[in-house]
Amino acid sequence: MEALEVKHLQSQIEQILCPHGFEVHPFLVGWYNDQVSPKFHMDLPPATLAFTVISQPAMFEKALLPFLSSQSRSGLHDPIDECMLHYFSKLHDKFPSISTLHDFQLSPSRRPKVLVQTAGHVAGAVRFYKPQDYPQLGDKKHYPVCHHPVWGGWFALRGVVIFTELRADMERVEPPSVLSDDQAVDLIKLYNDCWQDWRWRDVGREKEGEKERYSEQQIKYFETLPAERFKMIDSLVQGSCPC
Repeated sequence: MEALEVKHLQSQIEQILCPHGFEVHPFLVGWYNDQVSPKFHMDLPPATLAFTVISQPAMFEKALLPFLSSQSRSGLHDPIDECMLHYFSKLHDKFPSISTLHDFQLSPSRRPKVLVQTAGHVAGAVRFYKPQDYPQLGDKKHYPVCHHPVWGGWFALRGVVIFTELRADMERVEPPSVLSDDQAVDLIKLYNDCWQDWRWRDVGREKEGEKERYSEQQIKYFETLPAERFKMIDSLVQGSCPC
């Protein structure tokens, strides 16, 4: 599959997901496997085509609330997780042979089935900032974090869609590097030490027009303990349109 064919396939996926606040970016399985340890490898040929799926700030109002207002939930998953299963199933309807991996899915050994941060980075969608690349952070334990060139930290990596039967010929594109080293260090520190105040999500977003973020009701939802979120759902879905 050539690059133009990949772009056409991407547009078909976008027609399904983009109206609901998602974006998709292609990558090859080999790019991902080159960056992760063997225990996280996808057992597929290196040229296998896949897409990383990202939720934008608008996903809450365009996908989650309509889903909650129109679908009966199983109760087996967090409402967001069930919402992702629902919208990914629309891709299965269009492309029955695909395989999908979600950020919340674990293997029998309790490992993530996919490292979505790495998938997002190799797809060129987000830059994955690793503490070991910044010695000024010292010896303190820090977790890595991704930064989106448009949304900053106001997004989420939701999973990957793998076209197990398709092979593609693509050039890998590096993700934009929009942060200085000082900003990257600030991002990692805020993400690790002050994540609850949301400031890490706005690092590097000083320009006008880069201020779109989660709505107040979305922030309130995520600030609520998971066990308490169900109490909010009835009030949240009033007035939302079916998905």
